[in-house]
Amino acid sequence: MAVKVNQVELLREYFFGVVERSEHHAPNVSEVIYPLLGLIVLKMDDNSDIQVRGSKGATGNILWFTTNSQRYAFRYEHGDDTIEIRKDSFKGVMVAKVNNSTTVADLKGIFANL
Repeated sequence: MAVKVNQVELLREYFFGVVERSEHHAPNVSEVIYPLLGLIVLKMDDNSDIQVRGSKGATGNILWFTTNSQRYAFRYEHGDDTIEIRKDSFKGVMVAKVNNSTTVADLKGIFANL
């Protein structure tokens, strides 16, 4: 029997926008976003939500997720063309910075320590 996946359409819409923007404005993170989203989905706490925010209520460049009962923010940093992972809020303590040179093994290590 098939099981309905709730709200995958919204995640797909958000991710499509991130991919589109990264290819034009953030090429240094355009490849790392694929395994990053996969790990977010795999590691998020049960009964938690992925939340996204941009400007003026639109989805955008900040994503929050919760793992091990701790909330993390992922934000694109224009200054050095990286994605920052921050604890608690988009201005919280920085846990890691990732870009296209970050390997999947590196990402798995980062997520293992969240």
